[in-house]
Amino acid sequence: MADAALPFKLITPTGVVFDGAVAEVTAVNPLGEFGVLPQHINYLTSLVPCVVAVKLEDSSYRLFVVSGGLAEVKDGVMTVLASTAEPAETLSDGEALSKGVVAAEEQLHNLSFYEPGYPSALKAVQLARARQRAREARSAAR
Repeated sequence: MADAALPFKLITPTGVVFDGAVAEVTAVNPLGEFGVLPQHINYLTSLVPCVVAVKLEDSSYRLFVVSGGLAEVKDGVMTVLASTAEPAETLSDGEALSKGVVAAEEQLHNLSFYEPGYPSALKAVQLARARQRAREARSAAR
């Protein structure tokens, strides 16, 4: 069935991280989680730091932690342009990731919403939590 695949590319400034036909992609934009299936309508959105879950045609998953960017679906093809993208397989152990989340949350907690460093501290928390979720999901899939 030719229409059962969604051409998908994940691109960073350093190159193409993933390029292939997939069954489904889920990611997170500022309003929440969204999913894209084959023959999705044209769509453009920004991404927050999150886990991009790519369901392959054999029903297995590839997980990538992205630090933000843009997602576009145009004419049946999905492209994610991300600032950075880390495959879940390359993430460090769970204890280091947990410490990273605690440190990022503590830094954010000590800032006022009105301070100039607040947006970057919030992004650091989102990225640390995304890394932790990807690691947990990868461990659960084993």
